[in-house]
Amino acid sequence: MVASGFRLQELTQYLAHKFGRAIALATLGLLATTKPGFSAEEIIINYGFFERTISVEELVAFANGEGLSPQLSQYARIFGLSDEDLIAIQQVLKQSVDLDFVELSRFLYTTQGEALLETLGEVIQTPTRQSGGLALRAAIILAASDDENGLTLLNFLMKYPTPGIRVDVGKGFEIASTITESLSQTERAIALVQELADTEAQESAENPTENLFGIQQLISTAPYIVTTQPLTLPRRGIEATLYLPQSTSQRLLLPDDIPLIVISHGLGDERASYDYLADYLAGRGFVVATLDHPGSNSDQIADLLAGLSPDVVANREFLNRPGDISELLDAIQQFALQDRIFRRRLNLQNVGVIGQSFGGYTALALAGATFDPQTLASVCDPAIYFNPSLLLQCQATDIATESPPLKDDRVKAILVVNPIGSAIFGESGYAQLEVPVLMMAATADTVAPALPEQIEPFSWLQTQHRYLALVSETTHFSVIATNPNVAPSIPVPIELLGSSPQLAQQYLQTFSLAFFQRHLRQDRRYDAVLTAGYMSEAVEQAPLQPLSFIQELTPETLRDALESRN
Repeated sequence: MVASGFRLQELTQYLAHKFGRAIALATLGLLATTKPGFSAEEIIINYGFFERTISVEELVAFANGEGLSPQLSQYARIFGLSDEDLIAIQQVLKQSVDLDFVELSRFLYTTQGEALLETLGEVIQTPTRQSGGLALRAAIILAASDDENGLTLLNFLMKYPTPGIRVDVGKGFEIASTITESLSQTERAIALVQELADTEAQESAENPTENLFGIQQLISTAPYIVTTQPLTLPRRGIEATLYLPQSTSQRLLLPDDIPLIVISHGLGDERASYDYLADYLAGRGFVVATLDHPGSNSDQIADLLAGLSPDVVANREFLNRPGDISELLDAIQQFALQDRIFRRRLNLQNVGVIGQSFGGYTALALAGATFDPQTLASVCDPAIYFNPSLLLQCQATDIATESPPLKDDRVKAILVVNPIGSAIFGESGYAQLEVPVLMMAATADTVAPALPEQIEPFSWLQTQHRYLALVSETTHFSVIATNPNVAPSIPVPIELLGSSPQLAQQYLQTFSLAFFQRHLRQDRRYDAVLTAGYMSEAVEQAPLQPLSFIQELTPETLRDALESRN
């Protein structure tokens, strides 16, 4: 589901950026994702008072390389399409998308699928100007189930179940303009963060870190061996794993006070994806716990695709996830009381949480971010989603007014990777956070885009200790480790993993160790690590560069950058 959503958004962005003035015909090409079938013979292009029809037969002939008809040639001149543009449209019309039609059908009947159809249906309409969402769903499923021709835009044309298709080009222009402006603003925001990080790094260079080698040794050394302990929680049958540091000699004893770090996975993921991170931190003296959230893990997505679950997640998963971790902390407390090594060492009042994507939301809620029903309602109505993470966030609308107490005072610091929450928490919710926060954002994240989901929310933070790490050439999936021996529910194409997932995961290990050493163990030596200068000098490597690390960004500074056209 996530991977297919990524591909659709990438295609939309490409067309909007590439064709600009030609959005009418480009939209026609793209939104043939919903084209006629059975008896459809014409496409009605509507733009204000301008209305023209295009023969489906002529469009099919063009896509098959027979050239432009006189009518299509006229449109090409009107919209200023170059030969390169025409070739690109031709390729898009025939490009095949390899998706299982049964799984696709089940997704399109979920809340998230219907929201996508509602958005597309505003552009692709029935001849009577009604939303084309239902017809879109039928055409998509029928085309995907066609073994011979598959899910191509041309096949959509042949499967659309109404006599004609009305394309609201004005709405298409509006959507394309919004996408283009969103992309432009994202570029400006990324440039701003990189500029601020460069300035901080230059200031650091004027006051070089003392004993840089010693700090690097602290980070690179893993003095403890690691053992694991499985746990099962009764409330939701949650499976968890404890990673426990163990001393290897009498000369290196475990500390008397050991913090706990909990790792919360994202939607459709599982705890095993972060074995590498848990093992790394436990080898450096932390107790680490990973868990599966049963209502939003890989098994849940498998159930959805198998027809055993009606939705991607249940609404109450927004409440269950923080509750899972609070229950896990209680269970670990009971485990520690019965363990001779950790009985007096493990400090369950000094907990850090790492969360990725939906896990980022989970960490934010546990740390004290509060729901903002007004912001959520305003963002989610009307339901036009240029930020794909809103497909999930807007599902919380019904439970946001409950104002449930999700905060757990045992959580003293959080590190969130590609977190979602801009609509759920809003500016007021993020301002409630008082614990240290480190946000890790990816410049190429199209699932939880960096600007609306990390950069802007970072500017809302009021907590004293806050950090933003913006990593170039990474995506929403870069820090998620894959198990070569287990087939995922939804395979993520390798090109969606970023330039170097292994290096992205190393970055996360470094960020996590330095952040929690400083803010759980209160080791001030790591202040020198949590700086733009150290990150650029000792952590950043090709191809994931620049690595931009900042500690301050005001809403006013960000707003000025977004409004700038230079």
